Amino acid sequence: MNIQSEFGRCAVFADRDGTMGGDYYVKRPQDYAPYPGTREAFQILRDEKIPAFVVTNQSCVARGLDGGYDFAAEFRGIGATDWFICPHDDEDGCNCRKPGTGLIEQARDRHHLDLSCCYMVGDRWSDMVAGGRMNMRLVLVQTGRGNDSLSSERTKWADYEPAFVAVNLLEAVRWIVEEERCNTRPATE
Repeated sequence: MNIQSEFGRCAVFADRDGTMGGDYYVKRPQDYAPYPGTREAFQILRDEKIPAFVVTNQSCVARGLDGGYDFAAEFRGIGATDWFICPHDDEDGCNCRKPGTGLIEQARDRHHLDLSCCYMVGDRWSDMVAGGRMNMRLVLVQTGRGNDSLSSERTKWADYEPAFVAVNLLEAVRWIVEEERCNTRPATE
C-alpha cells in the first residue's frame, strides 16, 4: 500500500559520516565537519520543498564517546527535516543500525512516506543495503567509503544497483532534483 507523504512525492535520506562530511567513521562527533557543498545541498532540497532526513549509525553513543554531543542542533542547523540516529554498537543486535532498516522505518511511519519514491544517499554498502531493502532509489557518493563500496565491498550489496553514483552529496542532490523535475513534467503530445 502506497501512502502519500505529507510532503509530496519524494524525500531524501542521507547518511552522515562519509556522506555529509567527516571520515566514513567519526570516532567522536565533535571531530566531524561537513564537506564543502553539504550545506548548499540541504538548501537546494529546502528550496525544492524536498524533505531531507538524516539516518546515521552513531556507535559513539553506546561507547560513551559522544560527550553529550548535540546531534539535533547539528542536523537542525544544516536544515534537515528530521533525523534518526542509531545509538547502538555492532554487538547490540538492534534493527536500527544500518544495514538494518529500523531508522528508515521510523521515518516512513512518522512522516507517512512512500519509500519507493524516496532516495537513500550514502557512501557505504550498509547504506545501500538498508535503502535497497526498503525499495528506495539508491545514490552512492564517492566520498568517505564510496570508492571502496564500488570496488572491494561491492559483493556486500551485490543484490542492489545504484540509480546514480555521485562525486559528493551536492552532485547527488542536483541529480535527484533533476530526476524529480523530469518525473513531474507533463507529457507532451
